[in-house]
Amino acid sequence: MSLIGTLDELKIGDVLRVFSEGHKSGVLTATAGTHQAVLRMHKGLIVHASAGRLQGEEAVLDLFGWKEGQLGFIPEDKPPAVAANVHRDVTTLVAEGQRVGESLHRIHTLIPSDRVVFQLALGPADEAVKTSIGGTEWRVIRLLDGVRDVKAVIEASGVARPEVHRVLCDLTDAGFLQRVEVQKVLRAYAQTGLFARETAEVDERLRDEWTRTARFDAGVARVQVRTMTGRSAVVPTSFRSSLDRDIHLPKDVMDELGLREGDDVHVRPMA
Repeated sequence: MSLIGTLDELKIGDVLRVFSEGHKSGVLTATAGTHQAVLRMHKGLIVHASAGRLQGEEAVLDLFGWKEGQLGFIPEDKPPAVAANVHRDVTTLVAEGQRVGESLHRIHTLIPSDRVVFQLALGPADEAVKTSIGGTEWRVIRLLDGVRDVKAVIEASGVARPEVHRVLCDLTDAGFLQRVEVQKVLRAYAQTGLFARETAEVDERLRDEWTRTARFDAGVARVQVRTMTGRSAVVPTSFRSSLDRDIHLPKDVMDELGLREGDDVHVRPMA
């Protein structure tokens, strides 16, 4: 791979224009830490694009919001061996990327998945900050309780996903909302021995973190345990030290969920 430069030196729109006008074929990559965007080009057209969970034109537009990263290119004459997921020409994509890329990247960074949870914040430090709340905003705000994730808010509000994302991003930027990381990925193990309990045992540091969320300031009595295949159970909870990323579950819950020792599960608190 040949290094082209960095995104603080070059504008991605200029790079794409040059590659398009030169009818380049190959793989253009942008790498920033653990994040990578991959654009596959053929004869100056972007044929396929991906950036983490983002695919197609959404991945291309998101790249216009990146502030840093290294650009590399691997020439390839043959067409990409993947199905095309980008269909607009480079000129059109560059124009739209320059218009909306930065805001899209901000939304994708703040809301990396529909499992993210928001709650009301203390408010902006500057008393002069004001914001307008209309019907769309209110249908979203009234559902933010520190428990419902973005997926649940979209379903309950009846507001389209892009609009929900916009409201969450705008009000978070203004200081009226905050993202809370209530859902955790933990390793599941069965309770064993004479002192096995009928509760889900979780590290007490998670209790301390969860109770900083407004919805759970009085404590966490139960957790929802959800497997990677979507099966779930609600279990009474107790806390102790030194469990780190482990959750110890009653054996019947392990069996009900079809879990093996050490399987990863999604865990979130419930009142």
